[in-house]
Amino acid sequence: MTAHQIPSAHLPTPRKAWIHRSTTGNAKDCLLFLDGELYTERVKAPDILREAEAAGALPPVTCVYLPNASAAGRHADYTCNATFADFLAREMPPWIEREAGRFERVFLCGLSLSALQAVFTTLRHPGVFAGVLAQSPSAWWQDEWLAQSLPAMPATPNRFWLSVGTQELQTNVSHPPTPLVQTTSQLDSVRRLAAAKIAQGHDIHLNEYKGGHDPACWGAELTEALEWLVNSQR
Repeated sequence: MTAHQIPSAHLPTPRKAWIHRSTTGNAKDCLLFLDGELYTERVKAPDILREAEAAGALPPVTCVYLPNASAAGRHADYTCNATFADFLAREMPPWIEREAGRFERVFLCGLSLSALQAVFTTLRHPGVFAGVLAQSPSAWWQDEWLAQSLPAMPATPNRFWLSVGTQELQTNVSHPPTPLVQTTSQLDSVRRLAAAKIAQGHDIHLNEYKGGHDPACWGAELTEALEWLVNSQR
């Protein structure tokens, strides 16, 4: 895994990125992971993906991980932030091509708040990303603003793996370090987001797993989720 700095015209400071290239062959696909430090350190995505490649469950893929600048910055970047969406859709694809190689497809991946941002970004910029992995997206944000805003967004169909745990039932809780308040449960809000996206014509796979808001659960479904996104499009 190699470390890089990404200059940006959209963001006030450069962002870090880690590139993890496939060791089993020439990758035709790239996976762009938000919450990069969570995916690498807690979900253990690099190990899971390399095992999946070695077993033949996934074709060779190159992964780009974007870690967060800070905890408060994470909240700012991932709450349906149009500026950060512009950075992801307009600056990241050419940067990936320059630094990691040219790929046939780029998929956008996130968990929790970053999954919300991944869905929002792809809806705001249709045609940029080939599909989205959204693990336990925080669809409750702003009283389920994203689901309610779908009719005003471009309706270009795309593929979304949405997942949520059957134990993600918390309501009326706050999420520091910013005044972020969740009034509805993750489970109910993700179900409503999936239904709204299906009604708009998107290809949705909703996976309700037995568990909570847990990196171990996200790691357990990662291979299956990426198989659905990557292999079924070939």
